[in-house]
Amino acid sequence: MTKYIASKMAANVNYAIYTKGQNGINVVKQVITINGGADVMDKKTLITPEGVVTVLSDEDFSKLQSNPIFVRHMERGVLKVCSNERNAENVSKELTKDTSAQLTPKDYKKQGKKKPKTAAGDV
Repeated sequence: MTKYIASKMAANVNYAIYTKGQNGINVVKQVITINGGADVMDKKTLITPEGVVTVLSDEDFSKLQSNPIFVRHMERGVLKVCSNERNAENVSKELTKDTSAQLTPKDYKKQGKKKPKTAAGDV
């Protein structure tokens, strides 16, 4: 069974899975990427997705559960595991926005501010 990871992160995150090498040194065995791009405007389509979904195998998901950075992202609410893709697309509203993401008109509205004028005008 696959896992669907809903992400509210602005950029892709690579999580390293380590194994012990010679002399007890950690060696990267595998890198698992969780897609980002939430709240970042796509230059080609001018669409700003509210969340992004990554599909993982159960095996990769179980490996990620031992990664402290992945666990921290789950605890902070920028990632959430969903049972199916449809739930993952809808859950982005529940996730915490990545603090490095671009501000959107909704963000300005929440802060009670007007969005700034840009050289290109309103898009």
